[in-house]
Amino acid sequence: MEPALTPDEWAEHFRRQAEWTRAARNYLYRRADLLRARRVLDVGCGTGVITEEMAARTRGRVVGLDINPEFLRRREGPHADYLLGDALRLPFADAAFDVVLCHFVLMWLRDPHQALAEMVRVARPGGWVLLCAEPDYGARLDYPDLPHAAWHIEALRREGADPFMGRKLRALCAAQGLDAEVGCISAPWTADAIRDSLDGEWATLNRITREFVSEDERRAVRAGEEAAIARGERFVFMPVFYAAGRVPG
Repeated sequence: MEPALTPDEWAEHFRRQAEWTRAARNYLYRRADLLRARRVLDVGCGTGVITEEMAARTRGRVVGLDINPEFLRRREGPHADYLLGDALRLPFADAAFDVVLCHFVLMWLRDPHQALAEMVRVARPGGWVLLCAEPDYGARLDYPDLPHAAWHIEALRREGADPFMGRKLRALCAAQGLDAEVGCISAPWTADAIRDSLDGEWATLNRITREFVSEDERRAVRAGEEAAIARGERFVFMPVFYAAGRVPG
């Protein structure tokens, strides 16, 4: 099966995701006192959008780890250390970091329990584990009713991802002994905001659905969405959840 996105398309997607969740990350950085952290790990860092952001906000060392060498070759900057590695077998000693985080990562992993166990293992006692963003496409709301959520769910399942990861964060954290704060970082998208991002969103939709949605159907759905935007009716709520917990000890 053809990959849903090319490496360059993924790089742009990572930048858009980072914009969507910026306010929540700022809150989580303050919660974990990132400024004073001496050692920070970004698990599944992709092209390093958030890794570089953290490197600019702490006096300590920031490491980005990803299993995809193409992402690392397209890294966003030189201010952090980057390492090829597997989130299920982190190549670090126990208690090696003050803050360990991931962002839209657990949903892609075949064993998110193992990945979180590894994140907890390499965080020091009293350190922070931040699951900055995991979506739940099964709880997405669209008005008028359009097939975007169903299309995303099908595309993600074909890629081996879990489109319902957001609702599972509290249970995942509890299984690892983390008394985590869990919250929703989403806000409703109304017609004006959707209009501004429509071309980028449809570029992604066209790419990820090309194997199971016809071009004619995609065109018809986009026309319906554009008409709803023109009437001022279009509304989307796409829940994305975070979890933040301190490692016991």
